[in-house]
Amino acid sequence: MKICDLTQMYSSQGGGVRSYLLAKRAYIREHTSHQHLLIVPGSRTEQIEGGRCQMWTVRGPLVNQTSRYRWMLDLPALLRILYLERPDVVESGDPYHAALVSRNWANRRGSKFYMFYHSHFPDALLRTVLKFAGPWARSVTEQLAADYLRHLATGGHGVFVGSRHLTQVLGAWGVPRLIHLPLGVDTTCFHTVTEERKRELRRKLNLPEDVRVVLYVGRFSPDKDTTLLLRCWQRMQEMAEKKWVGVMVGDGQMKPMVETFTRTHDCLRMVPFLKESKELAEWYQAADLLIHPGRWETFGLVLLEAQACGLPVVAFRGGAMEEQAYDVSQWAKERSSDSLAEAVCRRMERETGAEKDQLRTFIERKFSWQQTFARQMAEYEA
Repeated sequence: MKICDLTQMYSSQGGGVRSYLLAKRAYIREHTSHQHLLIVPGSRTEQIEGGRCQMWTVRGPLVNQTSRYRWMLDLPALLRILYLERPDVVESGDPYHAALVSRNWANRRGSKFYMFYHSHFPDALLRTVLKFAGPWARSVTEQLAADYLRHLATGGHGVFVGSRHLTQVLGAWGVPRLIHLPLGVDTTCFHTVTEERKRELRRKLNLPEDVRVVLYVGRFSPDKDTTLLLRCWQRMQEMAEKKWVGVMVGDGQMKPMVETFTRTHDCLRMVPFLKESKELAEWYQAADLLIHPGRWETFGLVLLEAQACGLPVVAFRGGAMEEQAYDVSQWAKERSSDSLAEAVCRRMERETGAEKDQLRTFIERKFSWQQTFARQMAEYEA
């Protein structure tokens, strides 16, 4: 069987969708006899990897001048690749125009079409619409999004959804053939370390050994609530009784703002995007707490990576990420920078590292890539 994944939500500089796709390719290569075809946007249309696991790029412009993502606009080129490779299964990692084109191609050829709902795209639409049209446009935008998703999914074989929360949302909208499929994490890379190793990592990464280290990992952009996070750091400086250091690991369109902010706040530092998972794991292993300010997340792979390293997490209550957390009792109840800062400060006061083993066990039991892809392959093969 030849399995094709295509998405615009792919960047060589990381991201949750890229992590999912690379893990999937590794699973197919090591545990199945299937072939894999990955199609993502690029600066030109070309095949960049061959063999059993191929990779093609389709020419498309950058989303904006500071973005690491591209639009997949050359749809004739996409169709030429599909006709050339003739995959038996096509999975789209986003619901946009390329998904509609590939769904129609799959239906004409008799291939199976699936979608993985990595991003709750009505939220992205609402952020733009509400900025220009005001609150009255909310219900109209949500209705249009629901109608489009129903149309797209009706012609396919299923929609994979990472969280039960979003499965319920999409089900209420009438989107058919929903398949709950939690994502996973590589626990051979992301794992706990001894206290001695943690001290070694603190010295290696130039982190103080005697203060709390609060870590953020992710893109610096409006959809990741970077501005809210910066306000949260500011409030933590005013609230916290003990010394702490905040570290922001990532990149994105708001990088200049983050650089300016960290330069003017001695307790903060910015670390550029880390492409190697082992390097990123060291930051998790050296820290005491992960902070996640996102209010629009559909899953949150960084939560799994952090907890696999024994790192507790603080985020907002009421979203899809609660399903990926071992303990949400100390999470912020109000979606504001003040509430998040208070929650982080409370957690810093009580953090002892005693939950490290429970966190890792929780992740190993519920969130392995092997479980994810074994279930997915069974669905493809049915």
